[in-house]
Amino acid sequence: MQQSYRALRIIAEAQTIRIVLAPEPDELLLNELCILCESLHTESSSGIKAVVLDFNSTAAQLIAHSSQDSTVSGSANLESACSAVRSINQPVLAVVRATLSQAACLLIQSADFTLVAENAKLVISNGAGGEEDTFTGSQALRLGYITWSASVNEINKQMERVLDLLRTKSAIALLQTKASVRLANGNHATSLEALEQVNELYLTQLMQTHDAQEGLQAFLEKRKPNWKNI
Repeated sequence: MQQSYRALRIIAEAQTIRIVLAPEPDELLLNELCILCESLHTESSSGIKAVVLDFNSTAAQLIAHSSQDSTVSGSANLESACSAVRSINQPVLAVVRATLSQAACLLIQSADFTLVAENAKLVISNGAGGEEDTFTGSQALRLGYITWSASVNEINKQMERVLDLLRTKSAIALLQTKASVRLANGNHATSLEALEQVNELYLTQLMQTHDAQEGLQAFLEKRKPNWKNI
């Protein structure tokens, strides 16, 4: 199934949502990205196991833009879009196929995982002083700024490898795992307090799900689990 937006190209694939974005997002694209992210916070999205932000150099030809201003690095829409991406409950994978604008670089930093073409260039803030440096995908990987890097010809293969790993998991378990990471990274007086809250989430929410019990049963019976994503 495929839906066309004015500035976004949305592709619904096997248990995933792929959002095709231009390497230089404009205000219209950022606004519609916020709307789309908000739409994912519904019951109908509970079976989705991953969201992909696919920055594709061909998106400029595939998508009709009405905005002519691509200088959005300090805009309120950019801040809202980054916040909206961070608020997505499912794991978010940013796939970068071409050199990105500064605004797009900020967007991918809001994702949980990043897969970047080896020769694509990224602008990354470096240090508390706000200094910025430009790195290729392969350099960014060596420095620990991104999760994976691959040649342009291998990007699709590597993206599917990562998505296949997520598709084998329970959707509800992925949601709760991401929730626990957010909880652990929140403001806590002590590390023990953070651990107690994560443990409570595990016992009161995750272990009460069908898939948690199915996972334990499948392990004991030495078989593959039959996830119902609930």
